[in-house]
Amino acid sequence: MLRKYRGWVFGLGAAMMMSVFIATQNYLAYMDRGTPRSWWWLLVLEIPVWTAWLAAAPAIFAVSRRFPVSGPHRWRNLAIHLPAGALAVLATLVVLVVVKTPMIRAEIPEGMSRVELIVLEYRRVFAIGMMVYFGIVAVHHAITSQREAERKTLREAQLQTLLERSRRDLLRMQLHPHFLFNTLHAISALMAQDTHAARRMITRLSDLLRLSLENDAAHEVTLEEEVEFLDKYLEIQKIRFGDRLTVRYDVDPSARTLLVPRLLLQPLAENAITHGLSRLEGPGTLSVEAHRENGRLILRVLDDGPGVPAGGPRRQGVGLGNTRERLVQLYGADHRLVLENRPEGGAEVRVEIPASTVERVSGSA
Repeated sequence: MLRKYRGWVFGLGAAMMMSVFIATQNYLAYMDRGTPRSWWWLLVLEIPVWTAWLAAAPAIFAVSRRFPVSGPHRWRNLAIHLPAGALAVLATLVVLVVVKTPMIRAEIPEGMSRVELIVLEYRRVFAIGMMVYFGIVAVHHAITSQREAERKTLREAQLQTLLERSRRDLLRMQLHPHFLFNTLHAISALMAQDTHAARRMITRLSDLLRLSLENDAAHEVTLEEEVEFLDKYLEIQKIRFGDRLTVRYDVDPSARTLLVPRLLLQPLAENAITHGLSRLEGPGTLSVEAHRENGRLILRVLDDGPGVPAGGPRRQGVGLGNTRERLVQLYGADHRLVLENRPEGGAEVRVEIPASTVERVSGSA
């Protein structure tokens, strides 16, 4: 309950503190002029001033949310805050004149209307009022920055968990004992027929295991690095399937420096081989494509297998489900992942993410 209203409690405390400070300053000023006033009376006169600003704070916060003083449009937004601040000073002053006039009627020159009093006071307190307005804007910016930092820390922890789970899933699902047994059996058979191929398979398996277990906290890597990892995995699969598996790459050179989630392509390729190409009696082709389009990175993993069964279970294992989850964590709604049949036969997984060379979340944050 207290947490829900702690903002108002803090604001009320700040308003009372400012009332005490300003009342004390005015009290000392009257003393220096030889016209002492009651400190309590001066405090009573100050409380409505800071209470009015406290009441205006939610509206100022709303303007600050709409026009934040950070980000790419901060200078434009600061310019917008200038007239907004002037209006806020005027609004609070109108309220104060209405509230305080009965209390200071004796101090108001005879015959002066409330409109004249508002104009006079507006000129007198404009600069101070603008400082108060931008002080409230600064408080909102600090609160927003703190909340964003907390969200970033939470998101970082979630991403780290998902990344570690992806690594474990890679070893458990893609490099499980059955796969390792088949790979080692293929190596054993190749040793008597093609020692060069056997050595290449051992090298690729070693590289794949090393990269899978590498202690890298980065959530995103360049597409070049991701393709390198995928190629080592597919090299093993090509040796296993022989002429039954053809792999084709069509990767735009300008896209190779863009960032993608670590361990993104391998589960998609594994899904295509396990649920598609491995079910063919004859040869099949796996294609990996990547290109930029309107500020987006488009990734496609295509196969010419039997496709997704109509009305049957979707071809989504743990790896593909984990990929969906990581895309949501990294990009929110700013991504797309689609698994569908191709008109010419087979299936396609299409991933669309922002084309960027700047990491969304730092692994070392």
